[in-house]
Amino acid sequence: MATIIKLDERLSNMIAAGEVVTRPASALKELIENAIDAKATKIEVHLKNHGLEEIKVLDNGIGMDPKDLHMAFLRHATSKIKNEYDLAHIVSLGFRGEAIPAIASVSKMTIASKTLESDPYFVTYEGGHLVQEGFIALNQGTEVKVRELFYNVPARLKYIKSPQTELAYMLEVIDEMILSNPKVAFVVTHDLKHIRNTSGLNDYAEIYASIYGQEVAKSLKIHQMEQNDIRIKAYLVSPQITRARKNDVVISVNGRTIQNYGLVNSVVEGYHTHLMVGRYPIAYVDIHLDASLVDVNVHPQKKEIKFSNEYVVGNLIRSCVTSAFKTQNESIPDVLNSEKSVKYTGFELWQSGLELHIQEPPIQNESVNIETPSKKIPAMSYIGSYAGTYLLFQNTEGLFLIDQHAAAERIRYETIYERLGHIKPERKQLITPISYVFRPTEKDIIEQNKTLIGSYGLVFEPFQEGYLLRELPLWLEEKDIDYMVYGLIEQLRQYNAIDLKKLRDQLAKDVACKGAIKANKPLNHLEIEHLMHALNQCENPYYCPHGRPIVISFTQYEIEKLFKRIV
Repeated sequence: MATIIKLDERLSNMIAAGEVVTRPASALKELIENAIDAKATKIEVHLKNHGLEEIKVLDNGIGMDPKDLHMAFLRHATSKIKNEYDLAHIVSLGFRGEAIPAIASVSKMTIASKTLESDPYFVTYEGGHLVQEGFIALNQGTEVKVRELFYNVPARLKYIKSPQTELAYMLEVIDEMILSNPKVAFVVTHDLKHIRNTSGLNDYAEIYASIYGQEVAKSLKIHQMEQNDIRIKAYLVSPQITRARKNDVVISVNGRTIQNYGLVNSVVEGYHTHLMVGRYPIAYVDIHLDASLVDVNVHPQKKEIKFSNEYVVGNLIRSCVTSAFKTQNESIPDVLNSEKSVKYTGFELWQSGLELHIQEPPIQNESVNIETPSKKIPAMSYIGSYAGTYLLFQNTEGLFLIDQHAAAERIRYETIYERLGHIKPERKQLITPISYVFRPTEKDIIEQNKTLIGSYGLVFEPFQEGYLLRELPLWLEEKDIDYMVYGLIEQLRQYNAIDLKKLRDQLAKDVACKGAIKANKPLNHLEIEHLMHALNQCENPYYCPHGRPIVISFTQYEIEKLFKRIV
């Protein structure tokens, strides 16, 4: 059993100290982390009155003997690290020895614990002072009760938000812990009502069902990548199910959930054009790398860490997510379903390669038959248009609407993107050089990476206080020069590398949108047939480059239900 010791002053001063208890959720986070560090395989969390009256965490871990129980209430007393080497190679969630004394100083706190060798014992502190201790009945493990949090700090109570908001913050903490610890069973109750329940069998379908619901869990994709001893495993929900905020993009590093703007953006960028503008996915990304490559001792709440190779990790996450959605096509959105659910129809059977018999309706005069050589869009017949913008098709499965502008935009985008991706690195000289005056940080990036930037076709020459752009890639149009210049600088700032495909992606989007078929433009049957044939050849015929749906469907069953033919 690990024995708690009091760290010496020199090592204590090396630790990033600070207030760890700012709200009930931060106290709960520390208690669950301690339970996980104690090798618990089952953790129970019981909340009363939104956690404001009582927070109880019960685990079946290794426990503490009476001596360690008293030591736990001393500042910088911990069993997690012993020396400077341990501080540089932290593998536990907690390590500072600050959480218990910090919580005890602002609450009425009782810890009861039992080890394999010792008898169960409890201690109670109120406002940081010992008020009671003794033996108690308890199985092996630890039970922590935190009552009346901030009872003696009225000023801090004023900053507590509504009870419902505080409960929501605590659920976010619990959900992150469940996602990052799939081999730990969690039971969570609020006022005796079960709100989370997982088995600890490393089953992410079950975990997603517990957190987000069964319908979300059904759309879960799992994809992994490994590079230079960095292992990425992504658990991704279909882009048909999105959120207005990024809160449901969870990142963990070596089992610790973190907040990192760059890595979250890498996940969003990995979804690429599958996402609607302004919408964000539900995703959990599990990162494993050598503990010596990260520093978790930079923030009191341990939510922010420093990487020695963050841009490499970000690029790997982006590639992992992108490749996950290349391995399996997405389905056509069924607009009669609720926004919070995903329903599987006959189209998913089509995509999965299972036998699906569809009998084509009789061909009317001037109708257009759409063939499906790639089986990405089902065979269907053109029946008309609506509002001069939406093309209507039907088959025995139901009614399909196609946005002609979005379809043309997707076709042009993929064509242009492919063409730009195979352009030779040939350059052209500008008759009249373009003058740039950069900010100091931008100038520093240009100077440090001038050779790298030149290899992509942009040749800068110092001139007075700024630079002259003398040459540019042959494929780049002059109206897009500024985007490429500042795009390169921003990529070098964030990732210390250049992803030319990402730059070309944005250029392809802009060019595709400007030249695509517009709304309210009537199309003849030959143009419609050509449009649908080209759309079927696209890698992703379901969404435009900006994430808007191209095809939506109304199943025959749901249409008949609306007309009360089915009750």
